[in-house]
Amino acid sequence: MLIVALTASNCNKTNPPPDNIFSYRDPIVNPPDEFKISFDISQLGDKIATVKFADSTVWIITNQGDSRVSFYIQNPEGEKQGINSSVTYGLRGGVWYQFIANNNNHTELRDFFCKLTKQEEAYDGFVPKF
Repeated sequence: MLIVALTASNCNKTNPPPDNIFSYRDPIVNPPDEFKISFDISQLGDKIATVKFADSTVWIITNQGDSRVSFYIQNPEGEKQGINSSVTYGLRGGVWYQFIANNNNHTELRDFFCKLTKQEEAYDGFVPKF
């Protein structure tokens, strides 16, 4: 009777949806409105994620990793901007952006994450664009 009661009590529980986590190793095309990029930084050097958005939109980009890791975004023109904690940019659709995590000195580090969250604000009127 106890087993049946415990089993029945778990039937109506819903699990929260898993985070949309993508590996830096695979190109990310038309991502969902909120997602994370996972970087394996156990080896020294740049780890580069390439992302192409469907439309020109505004995104909050949040560095969720160790502050000792250099993290930046590079646009199609080759301009780079560092991301220490969180920034909001208007990003163009249909072009490739690079998100780069660089672990130069800390071999004890393993994983690094960044999170991107699409905003409701209109791209055309938003500044800064990148």
